[in-house]
Amino acid sequence: MQKTFGKAGIVVGKASTAYVTCVVSGKTYTYHFTGVTSIEHNLALNLNNEASEGSDIVNGARNLANQVTLSVVETDAEHTSGWAARMLEAMAALKKKRVLCKVVTSMATYEDMLLTEITATQDEDNQFGWSGILAFMEYIPVTEENSESVKTNDNSSVRKNTGSAGKIAITPLQQMLARAGIK
Repeated sequence: MQKTFGKAGIVVGKASTAYVTCVVSGKTYTYHFTGVTSIEHNLALNLNNEASEGSDIVNGARNLANQVTLSVVETDAEHTSGWAARMLEAMAALKKKRVLCKVVTSMATYEDMLLTEITATQDEDNQFGWSGILAFMEYIPVTEENSESVKTNDNSSVRKNTGSAGKIAITPLQQMLARAGIK
């Protein structure tokens, strides 16, 4: 069943053009959105004039973390009451717990992505849900090979990305997902 809502005439009820999966305690969770209105892929290089000695860097170019931004619509109109709120709660838990995700789009699949930002708006066009932005960034752990590329700046020894923060407690996330009825 398809429904159209809002001034933009967004059609929901079709399979999402993007979805997110993650593994928590050996169990895979997949999140399909009511609607995906746009997908932005950001694949970039950092160019500098200094090539690291002994590295495989051409002309000082370094790959930056891939970024994917999904514009999504969630509504209870296609699901049970409270679906949109549970979906937002699930996304917030993934961000808070820094769970690595796989983002699958029709153009590419991205592994080891962190949900870094959520923007959700509830308005007159979607009174029983929300529309918003989910921003994902590739997680690149610090290694000897890339340790110079993750510094905050040339005058600092503070690292921008220091890898895992340790074992992530997953019990609250699992409880929240079970309450939300998301599998």
